[in-house]
Amino acid sequence: IEPFVQIVLRQQVDPLVEMAGGIQDLTYRVYEGKCSKLPEFDTLEPVAQGKLPKGYLDIKAAKRNEYYGIVFEGKIDAPKAGEYTFEMASDDGARILIDGKKVVEHDGLHGQELRKGKVELKEGPHDIRVEYLAYGAPNGFRAGWTEPGSNHAKLSVESLRQKENRKPKKETLPTLIRAMQDGYAAILCSPQFLYLKEKPGPLDDFAIASRLSYFLWSSMPDGQLLDLAKAGKLQNPSELDRQVERMLKDAKAAAFTRHFTSAWLRLDKLGKMPPSGGDFQFYKNLKVEPMLLKQVTTYFEEVLNTNSRISQFIDSDYTYMNQVLGKWIYRREDIRGSRLRKVKLNDPRRGGIFTQPGIMTATANGVDTSPVIRGTWVLENILGTPPSPPPPDIEPLPTDTRGAVTIRERLDLHRKNESCSSCHAKIDPMGFAFENFDVVGRWRDRYRGVNKPIDTKSTTTTGREISDIVEFKEMLKEREPQIVRCLTEKMLTYATGRRLEPTDRGEINRIIGDLGKKQNRLRDLVHFVVKSDLFLNK
Repeated sequence: IEPFVQIVLRQQVDPLVEMAGGIQDLTYRVYEGKCSKLPEFDTLEPVAQGKLPKGYLDIKAAKRNEYYGIVFEGKIDAPKAGEYTFEMASDDGARILIDGKKVVEHDGLHGQELRKGKVELKEGPHDIRVEYLAYGAPNGFRAGWTEPGSNHAKLSVESLRQKENRKPKKETLPTLIRAMQDGYAAILCSPQFLYLKEKPGPLDDFAIASRLSYFLWSSMPDGQLLDLAKAGKLQNPSELDRQVERMLKDAKAAAFTRHFTSAWLRLDKLGKMPPSGGDFQFYKNLKVEPMLLKQVTTYFEEVLNTNSRISQFIDSDYTYMNQVLGKWIYRREDIRGSRLRKVKLNDPRRGGIFTQPGIMTATANGVDTSPVIRGTWVLENILGTPPSPPPPDIEPLPTDTRGAVTIRERLDLHRKNESCSSCHAKIDPMGFAFENFDVVGRWRDRYRGVNKPIDTKSTTTTGREISDIVEFKEMLKEREPQIVRCLTEKMLTYATGRRLEPTDRGEINRIIGDLGKKQNRLRDLVHFVVKSDLFLNK
């Protein structure tokens, strides 16, 4: 993966039109072909060539992503005689030649690795030639040099000036400021700036205050948290319980509800491919999408604030809706007003959070539904057993925009491939249970395009038969411990900002055991997460 620094620097090249480059009379030639090593470029015919007046080595000049080579030639000015150090990092092969002499080389196929070489130069101009080979994407190249007596390598590529330490003329100051801005942008985007590498161990009270505040408020600690940290009281479990309750009652806790539900239920996918046109024109015209998000977060808040059981996410006898959702999604005429309110449900197909229209829309593609997408969503986010990725040579299931066949008929053909059948045996039963819900979560009994009845029957890998969404919910209730474990792991990941490791399993089991003694209630889970060793240590 290309480093953040290089991406930023490369993206900043184009605006610096006033900057003079470090390489004079710089030209390039582009060659096509699959090569695992640098070829003899001079024996080949270039497919493109040109000049780079800015004086920077820019592989974007090739206008290709893979299977190409590019040769740069120009002149560099050595300000004084002495030993110069040249360096480069390339993915894949590259070499730098000065006055026809090889100074740095790293040939073959490899990731972006740094190589250096030294050469004695006289004061004055010298020929430079840089050869680069890109076998596959992604690819990248950067280079620079260090003058004698200087500890700073000056990049001759991407956007930094070769001679920035020379006293600028008055008219070049705006350009120098731009160069400094680009340098700061590179620093601010670098992993070394963004991530703090620390030795593992207990957090101090101020670190606990910060982690707790960003977990529940997505903001910095307030005065009370800082005062408690200063007094050394945040190591006390009872004090942590008091602070969790105080913070969850604060209006700023809405950030936790909003951000955690998005991360857990993948609501970030909502809006990526929204339904539009035809029967779904209301979705855009009535601005339904924000209502769907609000419905999910309001339901989550209800379970959290009442400390209800986590099984309420599977099924319940209520939901939240307003007049628009009632009329267009639930087909109810008895709901009035734009405010979401708690509504009693008499339909066992509708309770819980997993069948809400926001989830159904986020797990569709805007055109039709897919048991594969919805089944994978259940396995990844509800049961915590994500399926293996499909083999690279398997084509994705095509979208049938004409409605010529049902999704079950398309999947039956797809499953005939032995490479697909084993995973789809796990995925499809989880997804077919939701097939009565269309791309915006409305109930349907038939496919409109082919006017065929919807068949939601399936059999799990354990041999259990599921006929509809009601039976599917019953199966989920029986697997409540698995759902609790998945939710616990998702919340720990969100709270600590890191992926869980196999070594964390013991502490996770302890949290789940303590939670089970309190009937698996959501607000209790937040308390146990905050008091866990995983939260209180780095």
